[in-house]
Amino acid sequence: MNRILFPVLGLVIFIFGCGNNDTVPNDKSDESNNLETVLDSTEYFEKAIFADASSPTPYWNRAAWHLRNARVREGLFDLDLALEADSTYGPAWSAKADALYLMQRFEKCIEHLDVCLELSPEHVPCKLRRAEMHIHLNQFDEAFSVLNDALRIDDQIAEAYWMKGMIYRESGELDNALSSFQTSVEVNPSFFDGYIALGIAYGATSNPLAVDYYNSAIGLRPRSVEAKYNLAMYYQELMLEEAPARSIALEKALALYVSIIEIDSMNASAAFNSGYIYLEYLQDYENADFWFSEAIVRLPYYHQAFFNRGLARESMQLNSEALEDYNSALKLKPDYTQAALAKSRVLGES
Repeated sequence: MNRILFPVLGLVIFIFGCGNNDTVPNDKSDESNNLETVLDSTEYFEKAIFADASSPTPYWNRAAWHLRNARVREGLFDLDLALEADSTYGPAWSAKADALYLMQRFEKCIEHLDVCLELSPEHVPCKLRRAEMHIHLNQFDEAFSVLNDALRIDDQIAEAYWMKGMIYRESGELDNALSSFQTSVEVNPSFFDGYIALGIAYGATSNPLAVDYYNSAIGLRPRSVEAKYNLAMYYQELMLEEAPARSIALEKALALYVSIIEIDSMNASAAFNSGYIYLEYLQDYENADFWFSEAIVRLPYYHQAFFNRGLARESMQLNSEALEDYNSALKLKPDYTQAALAKSRVLGES
C-alpha cells in the first residue's frame, strides 16, 4: 500500500497510553505543581521499581519515559527487563515491536509481534500492529483474520474498522470501504483518521459529503495540515458547470492554502497549488508568479514550480525570465519534456 496505516510515533504513545498507570500519583494532590518534575526523573521510576521489582509494570513505565524522550536503547533495555519479570506481558512485547518498527527493523518487529500473539493472544495493540504489517506485505486475508480476532475481543476498536476499510479500498470494494470507515467514526466519534478516509472516499466522486467529513476532522484537529490540504484539493478539483459556483470553490481552496501556510510556513505544496489555481483556472499570471516563487523559496529544487512560473511569465510576455525558469527546471530534471518544449517555444519566438 502507498500509505503507512499507523503514524508510528502516535502508535508508540497509544501503546504506552493504554498501560497500567497504577504507579502514577494522582495529579489532583496538593503537590500537583511539582508532579511533572517528579514524574520526569530517574528517581521516580527507580523508586517504583524498588517498590515492586517482580512486576513488569514499573519497567514498562520507565521504558515509556525513555522512549518518549527518544532514548530508544534505554527503552528497549527496560522492555527486556519487563519481559524478564513476566514473559507473557503483552504491553512490553507490543511496545518493543513498535520500537523496532521505529528503527525500521521490520523483520524483528514481526518476530516480536508473533511472540506477543502467542504469549498474550488477547493483547489488542499487538493484533493491530500485526495486521498492519500484513497489509504492508499485501497479505490482506491474513490481515482480515487478525483484525476480526481483535474485534471479537473488543468490537469498539475504531482502528480495526478503519484498517478493514483501507483493505477494502485497496481491493476496489468501495461500498464496503465506506461502511467500514463509517463504523470507525460511529464507535469513536473522535477518530480523526476515519473522517479523513471518508472525506477521501466521497471526494473521489465529488460528493459534497466529503466537505462535512473533512470539516469534522478539522474540528478535531484545527491545525491539521492534512485535513485542510485534502479539503482544499477537493474544492480545487471540483468541476462545477456554473462559473460563480466554480469561482467560490476556488476561493475556498485558496483560503485553505493560506491557512496551511500560516500553520506550516514552509509548506511548498500549498504555495504551488495556489499558483496553479491562479495560472490554470483564473489566468491571473501575476499572482501565479508570486505563489510559484513562494513555492521555490520553500523548496529550491521544486522543478515543477520553476516550469509553471515560466508559463506564467511567458504568458506575461516576460520571455527572458520564462527562459531562465525553463532552464532551471531542466537543470533539476534534465528529462523534463514539457520544460524542453516550452524552452524551444520561447527560443523560437525570440
